[in-house]
Amino acid sequence: MEQSEPRSLGRRCVCWFAGDCGLALILALAIPAVLLGMHPPITQGVDYQYCQKFYKYYLGASIRAGELPLWNPYVALGRPCMADSEIGLFYLPSWLFVVLPETSALFLYLTFHFWLAGFFFIKLARSWSAPRDVALALAFAYMMSGPLLGRLQGGILDYSCGLAYWPLLFFLVERLREKICWRHWVVLVLAASGGFLSGHPQCFWLTAVGLGLYLLGAHLIAPWRKNAGHGLLCLAVLISAYAFALLLCAAQLLPTLDLALQGNRESANLQFSAFGSMDWGTCTSLFVSQPIRSTLTWWDSNLHLGIICTLAGLLGLMQWRDARVRGLWFMGAIGFTLALGRQTPLFAVAFHLLPGMSAFRMATRFATLSSWAFLLAAMIALADRKFSLPKTGLALAALMAGVVYLLWAGDEYWRSALISGVVLAGLALAAFWAARRGRRIISLASCRVLLVLMAVNSVAAAAHMWNYYQRYRGLSNGAEVATMLRNGKLYPSNGVPPRLFYPLANDGMKYGFSSVAYYCSLTSLRVWAYLQQGAGLPLNYDQNEYLPNEAYQAGPFPYPGMNIILGWAKGAPKLTLNRQPGERAYLVYAWAQMPDWTASMRCLVSRQVDPTKTALLEAPATGPLPVAKDAGHGRAVIESFRRNSLELRVESSAPALLVVAEAWYPGWRATVNGRPAKVLPANVWMRAVQVPAGKSRVELYYVEPTLARGAAISLCALLLLFVLGWHAWKQERGAPVH
Repeated sequence: MEQSEPRSLGRRCVCWFAGDCGLALILALAIPAVLLGMHPPITQGVDYQYCQKFYKYYLGASIRAGELPLWNPYVALGRPCMADSEIGLFYLPSWLFVVLPETSALFLYLTFHFWLAGFFFIKLARSWSAPRDVALALAFAYMMSGPLLGRLQGGILDYSCGLAYWPLLFFLVERLREKICWRHWVVLVLAASGGFLSGHPQCFWLTAVGLGLYLLGAHLIAPWRKNAGHGLLCLAVLISAYAFALLLCAAQLLPTLDLALQGNRESANLQFSAFGSMDWGTCTSLFVSQPIRSTLTWWDSNLHLGIICTLAGLLGLMQWRDARVRGLWFMGAIGFTLALGRQTPLFAVAFHLLPGMSAFRMATRFATLSSWAFLLAAMIALADRKFSLPKTGLALAALMAGVVYLLWAGDEYWRSALISGVVLAGLALAAFWAARRGRRIISLASCRVLLVLMAVNSVAAAAHMWNYYQRYRGLSNGAEVATMLRNGKLYPSNGVPPRLFYPLANDGMKYGFSSVAYYCSLTSLRVWAYLQQGAGLPLNYDQNEYLPNEAYQAGPFPYPGMNIILGWAKGAPKLTLNRQPGERAYLVYAWAQMPDWTASMRCLVSRQVDPTKTALLEAPATGPLPVAKDAGHGRAVIESFRRNSLELRVESSAPALLVVAEAWYPGWRATVNGRPAKVLPANVWMRAVQVPAGKSRVELYYVEPTLARGAAISLCALLLLFVLGWHAWKQERGAPVH
C-alpha cells in the first residue's frame, strides 16, 4: 500500500502530460491545416512570397546538391547566404524543407511551432493553477493572436517561430524563480538557442528583455533587501543562460555579425532605433481587431487578443499583490512605452542603458510585451474565477472608452469598434444583472461560456486579419520570367545566371537568374550604395531592405559593366533585351588605385571611368601593383559557375587584371594555376584577380570568414553544456527523494 500511492501519482502525472500534449497537438495540426487549405492560402503572405519561401527552397536545393548555402549569387549581385539567419541552416526544423516538398514541409514546420506554443502555454497555465479549460482556451487565444498569427499571415515566418518559444521560456524562468538549479539552467539555454536559431535575432533579444523586466518587477515587494537580492540573482542566471546560448549559436552568430558590419544598416543612433514606432491609439488593437495600423510594418502593431481576453487581462493586472502581476505590469508598461519610440523620454534612456538596443530598429515590436502581459494576466484572473464587480465595471469602462475613441476618430475600423462596443455593452449588462443578484463569483458554466466566446472572437479576428492582409499579399511572377529566359535561350550552358534589372527580389534563388534587386534585411553596403547612387538616388537607410521603385526610372540598363541581359524601365509594358550586355568576366590592362571605395563610387557614378576598360582598386586592400597601361589583349571565359565557386579559363598577351562582375566580400578567395591569389575589390563592388601573361586557370571560391571559428566555439559550448547537464542529472538521481 505504501508504494501504490506514488505509482498512482506517477500514472496521473503521465496522463495529465499526455492529455496536455494531445490537446496542444490537435490544435497544432488543425491551425496549419486551415491556414494552408483555405483560399488563398497563407503562403501568399507578403514576406513569405518575396523572401521566406525562396530561402527555404535554396536551403533544400543547396543541401541536395551537396553544397552548403554559403553564398547566394542570385540576389543583389551576390550576398552571403548562411550569414542571414533566416536561411535556418543550423535550425533543425528547417531541414524539413530539404527532405520534403514545400507544402508538406511547411505544414510540419508550422505544426511543430504551434505545438510548442500551445503545449508550453498549457504547462505554464497549469503551473499557475489554471484549470485545464482556461489553459486550453488561452493557449488557443495565443496561437490566434495578432502578434503570433498576424505576423504569420504577413509572411514573417521567422518572427512567428521565435514567438512560439515564449511560453517555454517563461515556463522555465518561473521554474528558476522558484528554484535555481543546473537542470533548469541547461534547459533554458537550449530553449533560448532554439529561439535564436529559428531565424530572427531581434525576437531572441526582445524575449530576453521581457524576461528580465518580468523578473525585476516580480521582486518589487518588501522585504526589499531579500527580494531584491533574489531578483538580481535570478536576473544574473537569466543573463548567463542567454550569454551561453549565444556561445552555443556562435556558428550562426559570428557570420551574422560579420554581415551586419559589412551591411547597409545605418550606424547606431536614436533615430534609427526609434524607426517604426507606434502611436498611442494602437493600444485599442488589443480588443478591437485592427490588422493594419500606421506603422511601416503593419503586422508589428497588431496586438489583438480579443475582448474577453483583454477584459480578463485588465482584471488580472488589478491583483497587484500577486508577484507575477507586478512582473507583468513592469514588463507590459515598459514594453508599451518603448514601443512609442521618441514620444516618451524613456526610449532615449533605454537606448543608452539597454545592451543591444542600438543594433535593432522597429520600436513598435516592444508592444508585443504588452500583449503577452495582458494574456498572462488574463490567465491569473480566469484561474481565480473571482471577479470584483466594481473592478469589472472599471475595466469595462476603460475598454468602452477605447471603442468611443475609435468611433470619434472616424477610424477605418469603426465597424469593428461598433461590434466590440455591442459586446462590451452585453458584458456590462451581465455584470449589472450579477450585481443586482448579489453575486461576486462567476460560475463554472458562465466561465465556460466566456471561454467559448473568447475562442469565437479569436477565429473571427483571424479571418478579419487575413481579409485585410490579402490586399498586400505577394504574387511572384518569377516563373514567367524564367520561361521567357528559357524560350529566348538566355540560360548559358556554363551555369552563369542571366542578370535582370527588374523588381523580382529573390525569385532567382529558385529559377536560376541573377537579380539586381533584393528583398532582405541586410545587403553589402558597397552593393547597396552603388545601386542607389548609380541610379541617381540618395542613400536612404530607411529603405535598406529593397531597391526603391524610383531606381527603375533610370532606364533598363543604368549600370555600366554589370552584364544585365534583361532590363525594365518604370512604366514600360515589358522587359527590354540588352543587345550588348558585355561579359560577366573580362580582362583589363589599366587600373588606378583610389583612396577607398567611396572615391571609386564618385568616379563611376559621374561616368569618369569606363569599368570595362579601367579597374578602380583600393590602395589599402591591394598592396603594391605594377604600373599598367592600356596595352594588351585577351579573353576570360567562365567554364563553370556554382553557388559558392566559379572556374575560369584566361588567355592574355600581357599581365592583366581579371574582373568578375559579381559582388566582392571578404570571404572570397582565388587560385591562379593552382597557386593562391588575392581577390581584390574593384569598381566598388566587383571582384578582381591578377593574372600573368599566357594561359591561366583561375578558380574563385567562397569561404565564410567566421564559420570555422564560430563552429569551434559552438562545439566547445555544446560539450560543456552536455557535461553540466549530465552533472545535474546525476546530482538529482543521487539526491534523497522526499
